[in-house]
Amino acid sequence: MSINLPKDRVPVIPLLGAPGVQLSNTTLRANLTDASTQIKSLKLLIEKFQPDGIFVFMDLTVEAEALGLKIDFPENDNPSVRRHNIKTLDELEKIRTLYKGISGRMPVFIKVVEDLAKNYSLLKGAYTIGPFTLAGELIGVEDLMMNLILNPDLVHKFLEFTTIVIKDYANALLNAGADVVAVLEPTSVMLSPSQFREFSGGYFSILAEELKAPLILHICGNTKHLLEEMAKTKAIGLSLDSPVDLKEASDIIPNDIYLVGNLDPVKIFLLAKPQEVVNATKDLLKKMKGIKNFILSSGCDLPKDTPLENIEAFINTGKNFR
Repeated sequence: MSINLPKDRVPVIPLLGAPGVQLSNTTLRANLTDASTQIKSLKLLIEKFQPDGIFVFMDLTVEAEALGLKIDFPENDNPSVRRHNIKTLDELEKIRTLYKGISGRMPVFIKVVEDLAKNYSLLKGAYTIGPFTLAGELIGVEDLMMNLILNPDLVHKFLEFTTIVIKDYANALLNAGADVVAVLEPTSVMLSPSQFREFSGGYFSILAEELKAPLILHICGNTKHLLEEMAKTKAIGLSLDSPVDLKEASDIIPNDIYLVGNLDPVKIFLLAKPQEVVNATKDLLKKMKGIKNFILSSGCDLPKDTPLENIEAFINTGKNFR
């Protein structure tokens, strides 16, 4: 299973999305709730920067909202789950009974993917939350971590359900025309390798096996301790955050798994000057020279206020580097 990328140079695919609000003169909330607004922002990003791929806007609350949880939704900041109040098997069963498949704002992102697939030949990516992180949104991260020790069977019941929800959504995104789906598992960074294998990686592998489609695994933060286990998940690529040394990771990750990353989205993209972005990009490219499974990207989603000239400096440097 492979994805279509340039063969004569390192592919350049920053995790764009939110900075598109600057080009479309819209709010983050409008893009996350209205397909036509998000399509406009993404098209402007594609036309201005010509990346090798584009992902839809990142939103870690879509699946939780579809399950009936209340979302706090500021105009120009990331939405968040208001209360993590699904604590017991009985409460989980109520959520399971009420779950109706594709619902909430899921159709917004499906429509965005459909439009991109119809109009653009570049790689088109979509996001889902990961099973472990969605379980944390339901039960609360503190309770989730505590139950790993006190009641692992309860955690597995949550994970079995969240995996079903994510599979339904990912399948709809793939059917709409997504070339790849990035599964976002930020909460998994807190796990030990053995915990990751049991409570996160294993469920990602189920998604990969049942969807039979290219999935990227993204975990924020320093995942050096998890790299060997992440490589066993059947992911087609690992999106690694800026604390990870990509060259060291390349010695651990098999060369048939893409390494995606990983300039710092805040320190470099948001706060640096364009020439500093150029220098940092060249340094990473030199470090990764000769590594065929490398995709040049940001370590995570770019902040909405990222200077557009910094994005341009990054993409131009990456595309012209030989």
